[in-house]
Amino acid sequence: MYPEIIHIQNFIAANSITISLGKTPYIDKNLVPVILGIKNNTYTIHASDEYEDLNHHNIILRFIIVFRALTIIDESEDFLIWCKQESLNPINYKLLDYYKETCKAIDSISNYFINNEIDYFVSDLDFQLNTGVMQFLRR
Repeated sequence: MYPEIIHIQNFIAANSITISLGKTPYIDKNLVPVILGIKNNTYTIHASDEYEDLNHHNIILRFIIVFRALTIIDESEDFLIWCKQESLNPINYKLLDYYKETCKAIDSISNYFINNEIDYFVSDLDFQLNTGVMQFLRR
């Protein structure tokens, strides 16, 4: 078993995390709406899902996709940089509204993590190259 998976399982259990596909409209064809529950809080996150990982009923895989999406927003310097990273059209005002709302939500979501930094526990290299834990989870 990969240690990353154990860390994610422990984090999910400790924070009563639920992740389900959202029923809200897509704000962009490249982003899938997802409902993230953490303890008594609920957030709508729009995540890029190139490999359709969210369609699998695998909470660990969904966790990685959702928290990676939050990390990308958190680490982006501004809206335009985020749009460029995610290949999104910055003219879409719904994206700007979502970006602003999510930046505010990140402040409260990050409180659940050590050092107040969101972590999805998997290396970007494993994620992008579909190796290691990501290859294991996508089987």
